Amino acid sequence: MNEDARARVGTALLFVVDGVGFGVWAAHIPAFRDELHLTATTLSYALLALVVGSIFTMPLAGAIIHRKGSRPVAWVAAAVYILALLGLASVVTYPHLLIFAALFGASKGALDVSINAQGAFVEQRLGRPVVSSFQGFWSLGGLFGAGASSFALRHGFGTHQDFLLAAGLLILCSLAGAPVLLKEPPHAPAPKAAKGAPRFDPRLLRLAVVAFLGLFGEGAMADWDGVFLKTSVGVSLSKAAIGYAAFSIAMASGRFAGDALIARFQPKAILRLSGGLLALGVVLALALNVWWAAIAGFICAGLGVANIVPVIWGAAGRDKVIGAGPALATVTTVGYFGFLAGPPLIGFLATLTSLRLALGVVALFGIAIAFLAKFAEERVPEAVGV
Repeated sequence: MNEDARARVGTALLFVVDGVGFGVWAAHIPAFRDELHLTATTLSYALLALVVGSIFTMPLAGAIIHRKGSRPVAWVAAAVYILALLGLASVVTYPHLLIFAALFGASKGALDVSINAQGAFVEQRLGRPVVSSFQGFWSLGGLFGAGASSFALRHGFGTHQDFLLAAGLLILCSLAGAPVLLKEPPHAPAPKAAKGAPRFDPRLLRLAVVAFLGLFGEGAMADWDGVFLKTSVGVSLSKAAIGYAAFSIAMASGRFAGDALIARFQPKAILRLSGGLLALGVVLALALNVWWAAIAGFICAGLGVANIVPVIWGAAGRDKVIGAGPALATVTTVGYFGFLAGPPLIGFLATLTSLRLALGVVALFGIAIAFLAKFAEERVPEAVGV
């Protein structure tokens, strides 16, 4: 196996690390809610703590990556990510939850930016689309984390044991994946970054808006689908965790098929279909107050969000105005801000109205993605050519 192939495996493992950690977190949100007797408002503050942490680390990670490369940032971020999980294992009070949720969000923000930058570089080295499959490994990790947590909750395990076991697994994956990451060469000035050229590509704004909407929907569904099943539909805690698992299965399936879709179809068509499926899935889940309809809706929504990120990330990774590194950092930061900001904003809306109405915002965002696809297409074809 050559260096590029090893780096692809190592990058995939770190996407799994990222996904497993978030899957365990997402599956235990209903448990934290019950154990600490949280309201929708106090739970939203805990989710907001993730956003606060990420606000500081994502731009910082992007700047460091541009100077030093993604490999050292990924190493440090993965280590702190695991430490944050160990901290969540020890949570017994609400203030402790806020502190470790903020640390979890900070480390996840840096890990997200760094492994996506590494994935874009690996794709360039390989010369064919692979970014979607990396996102698929993230979804598989989320599926495994949520599924294992559902099993553990069903058999009487507590949050302390679950987080400890997850941290042990992530240590092994990180030790296997991190050492084989590629070291990027020093970043040269972008081809159009000469004197008098624009320091920012305004067309990136279109990509950033679509990324924000798509990842807002992904984050909101991931964090609140279990709570919706538990509080609005009335299922058990273990069945509530299955909601995130169903969402992750669909998302992973769509992403592993995504590289072939991106190579074959126009980005405009992919984004329109993605937005439509997201809106349809959310409406189905919310309209019928039964467990099977909610699960079917989560599956449809998971297929909808699956390839929004790979299309947008790929386009940003080949930006010709400010260069791949800064462009990817910009779009990734805005997109993941949506991913992390979505859950607490949904919580605040749920406090003012209801969770069912608040999640309806995600359906509106799906419609917006389908509409905005025509504006994003101008930049996407540069990234998806094989």
